[in-house]
Amino acid sequence: MQRGDDARRGHWIPWAFVAFFGIVLAANGAMIWFAFQSWTGLETGSAYQRGLAYNRTLETARQQAALGWRVGFSFAQSGERQAMIELTLQDRHGDLLESADVQATIVRPTHAGYDFVQSLTHQTAGRYQALLDLPLPGQWEIRIVALEGGDAYRLTKRVHLRP
Repeated sequence: MQRGDDARRGHWIPWAFVAFFGIVLAANGAMIWFAFQSWTGLETGSAYQRGLAYNRTLETARQQAALGWRVGFSFAQSGERQAMIELTLQDRHGDLLESADVQATIVRPTHAGYDFVQSLTHQTAGRYQALLDLPLPGQWEIRIVALEGGDAYRLTKRVHLRP
């Protein structure tokens, strides 16, 4: 075998390196493109402000724990874009809270412009319900505030609406 044959036999090796790095660059380029296409542009500018108010947040949590309320929450999808939320409220002694003002703020954490507020109406025995018409399937955050006699109870739940 001659030296020229050895050189010709391995001439594809540099091109294999070029092809490998070309595939890596193409894959990274595709991931960057998909990332920019799916980014909603939402930012959480309130995180800094929440951090500054952390002591107030802790105090609010202590006050809520001191209330001793027992709260039950349920979420049930009832249609393609509909869901029922239900909240049950009891005070520290197990007495049903039947005159609370209950509001739910429904937040779409991944898309701006879909948030709304819904009142929950009292049904019976400390149960409050609302039928939600959600504009999109997927993940939603439900932030409930129940007010009763000057006391406030806050509850946040993440739910998923199936398509």
